Amino acid sequence: MRPVNKGVSPNSYNKYNEAKDDLRDILGTYCSYCEMNISNQPDIEHVSPKSKNPELETDWNNLLLACKTCNVIKSNDNQDREGYIFPDTDNTAFAYIYSKTEVIVNPTLSKDEKELAISTYNLVNLNRKKDTKNRIDDRRFARLIEWDKALDSLEDYVQCNTPEMKRQIGRSPSGFFSSWLEVFKAYPEIKEEILKNVKGSAIECYDENFNPINTLSR
Repeated sequence: MRPVNKGVSPNSYNKYNEAKDDLRDILGTYCSYCEMNISNQPDIEHVSPKSKNPELETDWNNLLLACKTCNVIKSNDNQDREGYIFPDTDNTAFAYIYSKTEVIVNPTLSKDEKELAISTYNLVNLNRKKDTKNRIDDRRFARLIEWDKALDSLEDYVQCNTPEMKRQIGRSPSGFFSSWLEVFKAYPEIKEEILKNVKGSAIECYDENFNPINTLSR
């Protein structure tokens, strides 16, 4: 789960939908939870549900972008931020480990950290394989495609590790950045290129080799 920086609110909003353009400009059009590309139809997601926290409905610090799947699954199941981690306030890059077929909670987390990471993992059902109609989950389907694209790019880079190829690969991900970082885990120069090409990435959550810093705190 890519940690993000939104910065201070660039505007004030009378209605929360007015924040969509600013969120897209600052974060890019990617789901804040599953990292899927949502350029076609991003949802504004209220971290603390507006039904339970109406005073935060237009608060910049309570707004993220989400895909429809994550947004619907999350719904208003949480009361607020308490007991969870979120990509705009925590180092969520350290919380989860990605492979082609699954996302798991990082087993090296402390007991307290693991409880927080599991709560968020369950809140959006991050590793759901089938939807309610027994079809492959849209997020899983897209993540599998992106993983294979990253593997093809890795093969290209091994054969031709030029500066031009590095820059091209850095521009290649269409979401699912954590998968790309895992595929290129042995190549910090590529991980750096990927992260700096994605709007809103919280670079401070990564070490000098662009691996997640070993803490959920920011």
